[in-house]
Amino acid sequence: MEEQIKMSKGQAFKQYFTATRISFLAVFTALSFILRLPWFEFYIIPAVSFLKVDFSGVFVMIAGFALGPVAGVIVSVLKEILYGVAFSQTVGVGELANILIMLPYILIPTILYKKFKGIKAVLIAIAAGCVCQVAWSVPVNYLLTFPFYLNLYAHMPWRAGMDFYLTVWYWAFLFNFVKTVLISVVTLIIYKPLSMLIKKTNEKFASVKRKKTTE
Repeated sequence: MEEQIKMSKGQAFKQYFTATRISFLAVFTALSFILRLPWFEFYIIPAVSFLKVDFSGVFVMIAGFALGPVAGVIVSVLKEILYGVAFSQTVGVGELANILIMLPYILIPTILYKKFKGIKAVLIAIAAGCVCQVAWSVPVNYLLTFPFYLNLYAHMPWRAGMDFYLTVWYWAFLFNFVKTVLISVVTLIIYKPLSMLIKKTNEKFASVKRKKTTE
């Protein structure tokens, strides 16, 4: 029984991580990482200037819509790992916070998209993802991001960092709202042409695979 379970898991792993899917994951991760580079980051609210906007989430979301929610999470994690290795000044905590905060925004729209197609469903799914992501950012920032940054750079006690967050929580809340809206708009603009390219590429790979199996 255990051997059958292991075999089924192995088969599912091989079926999911096909050459085509791995290629797309690599491309989306690379594009997402490029947009995550420090030179493309900018802050929008002076009160929380260390919270910066970047558009790396666009290709995370496109990966999620095109390849499924698991792919979106994989690209998000790989992108943050690469950034953490190359540029992190927070010993990985900032990157972990980004992964955690993005999870609802990635999972909710991409899971709903698998069940409901059409632009109306996409808009509703992204709106739901935005709301949940912004709400989820509050406990993550309160318990992790703000206390860590202030402890690292200002040597403030962890509790003091949590108290400081309560004085600027609305600015952080607004930042996350604006960031998700910007990412959503750009994703909606470029997803359609990219989805057509992905579909054609998948069909090409599938036809080549069928040809090899019949030979």
